[in-house]
Amino acid sequence: MDLIAVSDCIADELEKFEQRFTTVLRTDVELINEIITYIAAHKGKRLRPILIFLTANLNGRSTARTLDAALIVELIHTASLIHDDVVDDAELRRGAPSTYSIWKNRTSILIGDYLFSQALQKIVQLNDIEISQVIAKVTRRMSEGELLQMQLAGDFTIDESTYFRMIADKTACFIASACEIGALTSSNKQLAQREQLRRFGEYLGMAFQIRDDLLDYIGSESTTGKPVGNDLKQNKITLPLLYALQHSDNGKAEQLRAIIQSKRTPSDFETIQILVSELGGVQYAQQKAEAYARKAVKMLSSFVDSPYKDSLEKLADFAAIRTE
Repeated sequence: MDLIAVSDCIADELEKFEQRFTTVLRTDVELINEIITYIAAHKGKRLRPILIFLTANLNGRSTARTLDAALIVELIHTASLIHDDVVDDAELRRGAPSTYSIWKNRTSILIGDYLFSQALQKIVQLNDIEISQVIAKVTRRMSEGELLQMQLAGDFTIDESTYFRMIADKTACFIASACEIGALTSSNKQLAQREQLRRFGEYLGMAFQIRDDLLDYIGSESTTGKPVGNDLKQNKITLPLLYALQHSDNGKAEQLRAIIQSKRTPSDFETIQILVSELGGVQYAQQKAEAYARKAVKMLSSFVDSPYKDSLEKLADFAAIRTE
């Protein structure tokens, strides 16, 4: 399964989105156009716009405001990824050289700021207080989540509740906001069930991030587009490792802790992979991802059957088993 197949019922809306995404960013500054062209050529999954269009169509139809909101959300998402790559010294993004690796720190930070400014301009033009409030809240939560992750880097003694708070803030809340915004821009806003769709998105986002944690151990660079073990290299807290360290009282857990706390060599990662799997970390994280996916699907039970509902249910399944 892939996102193209899942989003077939909103193909026309996504086509309009792609046409608008690059045109709204055009300027007379040649460097900006060069970078925007590169970003457009290496676009991501478009998960958030897909969610906005699908949720807007659940109990009504998408509108012109839905398209504008999808552009705002994707501009913010793209800007945040560019800034993340600077923070993480990431050489690759989606299997290609990152903006940071080509244009370096100053230009990357400024192009991210440019995308944010374009998003802010479109928020003003949209003139919708509810959507403005959603975006203001989610950008604050995302910043807090990223800073909490930096604060906790290398601290593998944290409890699971702290970990879940961190991923809810840095990842899940943004996916939740996309679903909520879809409801707010639907032609039948009064029946859109905004809170139910927000919760669907939150659970979907949790499954998505936990699976992302897993891919750092069981994925491959050819499919994920980033080096396997990259999170561990940056001392990021991920669920498979956290579980392996905290739910074993045998010598393997101590061996794992000793390797992590040492000056690791590339060959050490293979040992870490084996130990995390043997200590149940991979299996536990996968179970958690699937549990959140099931909770997401449950949030859709009151909606009438439609291609849009079917696509959202498939997206929940995809989040827990994806390989990229």
